Amino acid sequence: MTFEINLNDEDTATLQRYMKDRNMTVSEVARQAILEMIFDDDADLAAYNKAMEEYRKDPTTYSFEEVCKELGI
Repeated sequence: MTFEINLNDEDTATLQRYMKDRNMTVSEVARQAILEMIFDDDADLAAYNKAMEEYRKDPTTYSFEEVCKELGI
């Protein structure tokens, strides 16, 4: 797959420094960034779904003040 990215001069310089520091190509940096973004989104969605499932089982909620009181803060 081939794609094009348009960067301003500042972003280009940042990318070039990043690639040089890590001895990576543009393709390697792009691939890593894309995969991290996908995995992060998937992990966030999984955590949300788990939290919603737990909430549906027990929808009890506590205010900030109640939590602080319980923890002795």
